[in-house]
Amino acid sequence: MADGVRDVAALRDADPRQLGAFRLQGRLADSPVGVVYLARDRRGRAVSVAMLSRGAAADAAARDRFVAAVTKGAGVASPPRVVAAATSSLSAPWVAVPYAEGGRGAEVFLEPVGAGGASAGGVRLAPYWAGEGGGGAPRWGRLPGRAGSGVVHAEPDRRVVAGLVVLLLLFLVLLVLLYLYLSALGGREPGREQTPQGGGTESAEPSPSPSSSPGDSGEPSPGRPQEEGTQEPRVSPGPSEVPSVPLDDEDVEGMPVEPTDPQDLA
Repeated sequence: MADGVRDVAALRDADPRQLGAFRLQGRLADSPVGVVYLARDRRGRAVSVAMLSRGAAADAAARDRFVAAVTKGAGVASPPRVVAAATSSLSAPWVAVPYAEGGRGAEVFLEPVGAGGASAGGVRLAPYWAGEGGGGAPRWGRLPGRAGSGVVHAEPDRRVVAGLVVLLLLFLVLLVLLYLYLSALGGREPGREQTPQGGGTESAEPSPSPSSSPGDSGEPSPGRPQEEGTQEPRVSPGPSEVPSVPLDDEDVEGMPVEPTDPQDLA
């Protein structure tokens, strides 16, 4: 019993755990033709999944009858609505229909497969794979001379695809950041040309110091001709002497004479 569903046996080691977008939960029925599983989709809705057994899947005639029953409803009276199916030869064929307890499930598509045995003299012969146990993991290779035929395939999980795209974008961003980091670490910035080796930049020559004006040194500046008849004044570095003029006796008369003795001033 699984999630309130009665008559559900546990899965065996050889049973698959996932078919398309459906997670298998248990066995509803099994026969030499195939196994009917109870499964859930991504939204938790119960479905009935029928899968051919290994022997029936290896029989080309049995596969054709199963595909005809799923795609055209051949040999099935009032077939239920098919939710998803896979009839490709790359895996064991299976079909999924909505599960209704007590109603018709995916097992109706297995009935035409087992009813196609050959008859001889009114005696129906069972196929060679009828004695094998039902069910098995879908590990089947492509049969020679047969091309896969698709019916209604389960939609891929978009969340998985979106997650892979996001991971790819993050990987590209990390690569760009790593490149920028290594460029900055090596002193090489993208878009800037490097200075060629051995070619240094020209150093700026020192500017000449301002020269003193001709008036400061007292000498004529070179390159400037001196006009005839003119003499530039010469500035002496020290203070100039006061000129003395000799005086006659007549000039001294009447001028006060300095006293030689301070007592004369009294």
